[in-house]
Amino acid sequence: MDRFHRFYTRDRPGRLCPGEVQQRVPSLPEKSVHLYASVWRRTLKLRQLGTLDRYLLKELLLNFFYSLLFMSLLVSIVSAMKAVHSGYSIGIVLPWLRDSLLYSLYFTTPISILIACTLVYGRFVADREFMATLASGISPFRLFLPMATLAVPVGALMLLTQSTILPELQHRKQDLGRFLVKQLENLGEGKMGQLRLDDQGGVVHWYEIRGGRDLSEVYIEKQLSIGSDSSGGTGAVATIGELEQIPATKILAKRAQLTVDDEAEVIRLTLIGVDMKFPVSEVAPENRDFLDWRFETILFDQFNIDFPINSIQRRLNDLPTTELKAKIAENLETARLKELEIAEAEDPAIIEPARLAMAKALRTARRGDTEIWRRRAMALAVLTFSLLGFPIALLTRTTQKLVPFFFGILAVMALFFPLTYGGIQFTRATGVPAWTTVMSGNYVLAAIALYLLSRLRVIR
Repeated sequence: MDRFHRFYTRDRPGRLCPGEVQQRVPSLPEKSVHLYASVWRRTLKLRQLGTLDRYLLKELLLNFFYSLLFMSLLVSIVSAMKAVHSGYSIGIVLPWLRDSLLYSLYFTTPISILIACTLVYGRFVADREFMATLASGISPFRLFLPMATLAVPVGALMLLTQSTILPELQHRKQDLGRFLVKQLENLGEGKMGQLRLDDQGGVVHWYEIRGGRDLSEVYIEKQLSIGSDSSGGTGAVATIGELEQIPATKILAKRAQLTVDDEAEVIRLTLIGVDMKFPVSEVAPENRDFLDWRFETILFDQFNIDFPINSIQRRLNDLPTTELKAKIAENLETARLKELEIAEAEDPAIIEPARLAMAKALRTARRGDTEIWRRRAMALAVLTFSLLGFPIALLTRTTQKLVPFFFGILAVMALFFPLTYGGIQFTRATGVPAWTTVMSGNYVLAAIALYLLSRLRVIR
């Protein structure tokens, strides 16, 4: 309370009553004295509100940056530990960590806004400063202006960058291939090691390695596209995107050799004495579940696996929004054409492939649509979280400063993230418009915030 009182009363001018106005300006007509005093009082109140706004904004900025710093450090520690545990060397982890941190800002910024809002206004209430402002005749809604001054520019920045910068950062976070050639040069010799060759589960385990290239007793578990490799032999290419719900192929090999094909832009793993367990299913893709897969064993004397290191190739979710919209339109058109083909065809040999192609195009279009709205949901979460945290802090009315913080975090964890990511899966499965499901977390929190704000009207 003393801290707020010192800030609030610093350089505070005195009040002017009509009698004092008459003494200071004797020539002023009597009918203008009251008007002059009224204008002076309004000016005084605006100056007092400006002091209060600066005080709250300063506290909000400090708490926001401290929270963002803490969240970034936490994310960096967890990401670094996970990367090192996955087999990446420190020389790979450090440059990759920079891109990961920038990408994580799109998730940590809304949480940091919520933390700053609940902590600052929670302390404002706990220290009885809120009661002092009410006693001064200041509306509770007026106190939201400093929060809006911080949240609106941050939210606008995230909305402006979520369609361009965010996909690029997401791609750079996933694109580990640009670091892997350097890591291959430092493998050396040893036993019981592993090498992570992409960020979609492409890990090579070995019992022993010699000269940084020759491996023995190799095990790989990875989604693969089986066919001929880039050199024309029998092999597979590790997938960059998703192969829907296809289980990973499991490979055991007696020996293997790592090489880098600069022309084909791949890291090639040549396996000798291969025992491969490949997933197969006779059930139609739209009706498959986890239990419909079985594994067939195939033996090869030699088999090649190529891990692409071309940074240009992107997953669907890594495309900028404009390109993603074009992909969605392209897949919807493909689905429409296949639907017409099915309606006109009578031969089952034509209908079945067309039905599969239409289902795949629709799934791709839905996945792209949910990604666009997921980006928008996280950007708008800055405004939603600030709108929620403000009334929670003022209505809690407790001397425990951390209570609003815990209520705010609980609301976000229990409602926002389950509704948002549950909505993504629901739209992908059913085709319901993504703006109704993916944004449902924002809708629910905004509705709760508006209800709590209405309760502020009767607060005393």
